[in-house]
Amino acid sequence: MDIWRLKLPFRYPFKHKLATHVGSENLVVRVTADNGIAGYGEGIPRTFVTGESMPETFTFLTQTLGPKLLQASFAAPAELAEAVALMQSDTGSEEHPAAFCAAETALFDAAGQYWGKSLSELIGGATRKGVCYSAVVPLGSPEQLPRFFKMVKAKGMRFLKLKVGEAHDLEVLEMARKELGWLIDIRVDANGAWTAPEAVARVHEMLPYGIRAVEQPVPKDDVEGLGYVSRALEIPVIADESLCSEADARKLIASKACDMFNIRLAKCGGLIAALKIRDLAQEAGIACMLGCHVGETSILAAAGRHFALCSPRLVYVEGSFAPYLLAEDPVEPPVEFNHEGFGPILPGPGLGIKVKAETLAELAVSHVRLA
Repeated sequence: MDIWRLKLPFRYPFKHKLATHVGSENLVVRVTADNGIAGYGEGIPRTFVTGESMPETFTFLTQTLGPKLLQASFAAPAELAEAVALMQSDTGSEEHPAAFCAAETALFDAAGQYWGKSLSELIGGATRKGVCYSAVVPLGSPEQLPRFFKMVKAKGMRFLKLKVGEAHDLEVLEMARKELGWLIDIRVDANGAWTAPEAVARVHEMLPYGIRAVEQPVPKDDVEGLGYVSRALEIPVIADESLCSEADARKLIASKACDMFNIRLAKCGGLIAALKIRDLAQEAGIACMLGCHVGETSILAAAGRHFALCSPRLVYVEGSFAPYLLAEDPVEPPVEFNHEGFGPILPGPGLGIKVKAETLAELAVSHVRLA
């Protein structure tokens, strides 16, 4: 098991109400089986989302989860999924979702190559031939944002998420509609910028611009406030930072606090945990979307693509931004979307990608091998 801690510079800063990112610190895990087959996975610990720190995550991987994985063997795909779920609870991985996501995805990638199955086949089977991605535009001044809108228009995107929470939000929405027209589906994401009454007032001001949903209008721990906003608005309210675990999902469902879950693989603890949250939501009549962390490489984007292919009811899908945001991506060719945001099925077994180990070495600030 190899673990790289990467420092990835961005092509441009990406700002929202919780942080301004000029780069990303990611963990990449490679699991190599006895026969030499290697699989890759990725996780991104974000303290302001899940409370994880990079040093704690790295320690958990090297001292707890890694040694446990090194002793494991699996005879069949069904046994693998069952063992992974058990391992997640046995190791206390709920507190380290990014670490578990990286290791679990690497394991599924290697297993898929061994059994000649795509990752989609290992987690339930693809139900469609592709997915349609959203564009995501960061916070910025009215002078900075036109170039982003021109990129969205050039790509023919059908869905757009706008980061909001600034005094000039309405000016930005007006600019977006003027540049992109009224056919594109626009939703807004406040990243917890407002109190519940503020959120209701601000969103009502935005409704004339045809926004379709609002994401995380209040701080992550304000579940009561999230419910207040949901009951006051006629458009769906999406929980993102408030949804990091199965326990969070159950709490949100019991409180009737939102209309939609934003599931991010690294935030929620990987594929098996994300599938369980998706199914809980479906049983409760709550919609789901697939989100992503800012700064994901194509490794995590590939895992997200497979999850989306197996989840036909997702309202929105985000990800595959590495070619646009990262200065360098360790996957060749990168996982990206085509015109109108269409992302096709990835070919081949496992994740269906080719990772360049030499690029990982160049981007790494540290590398540990467990055997």
